[in-house]
Amino acid sequence: MKLYQINQSQYPQSVELDWTESLIEGDAVFLFEAGVLRLVTQAPTLETLSQKKVSIYFRQQDLEAYGLKPSIGNGISDLEWVGLTQKHSKIVSW
Repeated sequence: MKLYQINQSQYPQSVELDWTESLIEGDAVFLFEAGVLRLVTQAPTLETLSQKKVSIYFRQQDLEAYGLKPSIGNGISDLEWVGLTQKHSKIVSW
């Protein structure tokens, strides 16, 4: 299982396709910093990932900073983020 860490609200189209198409069931995505803005800008993509049984997490502190409340996925603390990194065999930062 891989953990994908996303900290930008948008990447070039080729990069977007690379990371979204490489996810498989059991993988997880952690969105932090400006990456949490994908709740607003890319909600359909996140919904599709959720349907593929990819776990979606958001850094709670960043959600609060942007005034966002996720309708899918979960907000987690920094300590829980550390736990995610220990749980997954590979970590991919985009």
